Amino acid sequence: MSKAILLTGFNNWGKSTQIFKLFGKKKFYKGGKYPIKGLKNQSVLFTVQPQSNDDLGSENFVRATAERINHAPAEVHDLFCAFCPTREIHNNSLDILNEKPFCDFDEIHLLLLKYKWDFHAELRIAEIQTYLSLNPKNNTFIIDADKSETSDKNRLLARNTQIVDHLNGLYK
Repeated sequence: MSKAILLTGFNNWGKSTQIFKLFGKKKFYKGGKYPIKGLKNQSVLFTVQPQSNDDLGSENFVRATAERINHAPAEVHDLFCAFCPTREIHNNSLDILNEKPFCDFDEIHLLLLKYKWDFHAELRIAEIQTYLSLNPKNNTFIIDADKSETSDKNRLLARNTQIVDHLNGLYK
C-alpha cells in the first residue's frame, strides 16, 4: 500500500527545514531512496520532494514530484514532500491531490504544521481539514508538539519527534 506523506503549511512555515531535519540531509536527488532517522521500520524508504507547490507553483511542483517518483528505485513506493494547502485558482491544493502523481497513492497523509516557525501565524486547521476531506484518500494529522518550545532547535526536535512517532504508527 503506497503512501504520500505531505508536510503541510504555508510559505515560510518551516516545511523544508523540517524535512532536512527528519532525513538528516539537505539535498535529495532524483532516483534517491531515503530513510527517516528514528523510524523503527528502516526498510521504509522515501522519494523526497523538499520544495512545495508554494515554492514551485502547481504545474512545476506536480512535474518535479512526478519526475522524482518516475526515477525512484523499485523498492521505493512512498513519497515524502512539502505541501501548501492553498486554494488559489492556479495552485489549488485539492486539485493537485486529485491528479497524477498523487491520485496514484493508496493513502495521502497530510501532516499539518499548526504553527509557523516564528509563531506569527497558525493554520486554520478545521477549514483545511474540511476542504481536504473532499478527497477520501486524504488523512490529516496535526503537528503541534512545538507549542511550548521557545528555541528553533527545540521546536524542530519537538516536531521531529511527533512526526516520527506518528509515522511509526503508520509503518509498523
